[in-house]
Amino acid sequence: MAKKYSEKQEKMAQARKEQRREAIKAQRKKAKQKKIAVATISIAAAAAVIAGISVWAVRTSPLTHLIPVKKTEHYALNAAELSFYSWQIYQQYMQNVTDSSVMPNADTPLSEQNYDGDTTWEEYFAQAGSDYADNVLVLCEAAYAVDFEPDYDLREEAENGLATLDISTVPDFVKEEDILTAMELYLLAWEYHTNIEDNFTLPEDELEAYYEENAESMQVCSYMTFGFSYSDSGEGYLTQDEAKDLALELRRCTTREAFEQWVVNYYMENTSISEEDARENAQALYAEDMSYIAGDAVSEWAFSDEASVGSTQVIDDTDTSTVTVCLLLSEPERDTTHPIDLRQIMFTANTYGSVESAHSQAEEILAQWETSDKTEESFAALANTYSEDSSAEGGLYTDVIPSEMITSWKQWFLAPERQTGDVTILDNSYGSFLVYYVDQSDITSWELIATETLKQDHYDEMYTQWETDADVKTFSAGIHLIHVLES
Repeated sequence: MAKKYSEKQEKMAQARKEQRREAIKAQRKKAKQKKIAVATISIAAAAAVIAGISVWAVRTSPLTHLIPVKKTEHYALNAAELSFYSWQIYQQYMQNVTDSSVMPNADTPLSEQNYDGDTTWEEYFAQAGSDYADNVLVLCEAAYAVDFEPDYDLREEAENGLATLDISTVPDFVKEEDILTAMELYLLAWEYHTNIEDNFTLPEDELEAYYEENAESMQVCSYMTFGFSYSDSGEGYLTQDEAKDLALELRRCTTREAFEQWVVNYYMENTSISEEDARENAQALYAEDMSYIAGDAVSEWAFSDEASVGSTQVIDDTDTSTVTVCLLLSEPERDTTHPIDLRQIMFTANTYGSVESAHSQAEEILAQWETSDKTEESFAALANTYSEDSSAEGGLYTDVIPSEMITSWKQWFLAPERQTGDVTILDNSYGSFLVYYVDQSDITSWELIATETLKQDHYDEMYTQWETDADVKTFSAGIHLIHVLES
């Protein structure tokens, strides 16, 4: 191999897109965090709560039942009821966290293990249950203030749940009535929150005003990037100066066609790959409709006043030993694509040894789906069985903004001919994904971002007032009566 080529070269464009996608996902996740009754337990956990509980014999501990640990004007929760909340949180934590370094040892009492500093795991989950109870009571009082009632019987729904959930590890002083009460209050809080969210509307002029003030977060632009890795390791690697010289050559290419052709020529001169593969790699450098990412050097430049269509920039990242050339192909404008609903079945390269092997597995499951009734329900069933992504029931993801996707995915999902029920296999550096196109949203991506943010702002304002009105009282000594697991 010639000196002017590093083996990292072919993967750089794809890796960069993956890093951007993950950064955008993290930003959206942070923006979507809600201070609601389910702040500690996910919607999946909520389903588990409603799914049920079995009846068992208990011993009574007077202090855990006679003294309210949390109290508002119309509602109260004792230590036994809060213990049930803490137990729920523990169960969900143990099911969803996969890093053993941040998990308690299931064979050792929680009170004998430190979560952080002087805080034991028992104290950690007890406090989490206490905080969760605050959210529940605040929303229950807010519902009471406006005479809100769910359209179903809370006790009946709680009893239905009580019939199926395995509570063999619940503290033995937690009685059936404690669980029913805790579940009823949770259900009331959840239904009120859902009612507020479902019936919340924003005037169009408020959306437009928000866009004008925060345009950058709702815009997209397109560009190309190509990076030269360098190292002082010796033969087979570019030096930093050589990488900079190559970058200065490439930056003279001010159109997409010229940029791609330069990269093709570079591959042909310095690698053994075919011209077809070289051209495919060069075309993959095109990053279409990319969102702004704070702190990302390419994004910061592309969305700045310094960049214009046809202008280029050279970025030397000494942390990654890479010199990157950027070419802006379209200036930032509001994202008018429509968010996508999709289902996916993930097969990781880590599990199957390579992206190619993961792709083969995806083909096998696709063949299996092709012999079924080919419905969304049958696809969801396959996702529950085969997907390595356990975070989405049936592999379902809703309101996925296209700018979060890498270009090849985006092009498939946004193709004019795309219809509900279309299925294909899409790959990235993590593995292979069998995907099912469900539908797209009626609103545009920028409208979704603005709406979510404004709704959250309004909700936070309402919650602050509800919190003040509820004035939750805490019997601090009662917190010590909360226990997470049966001893």
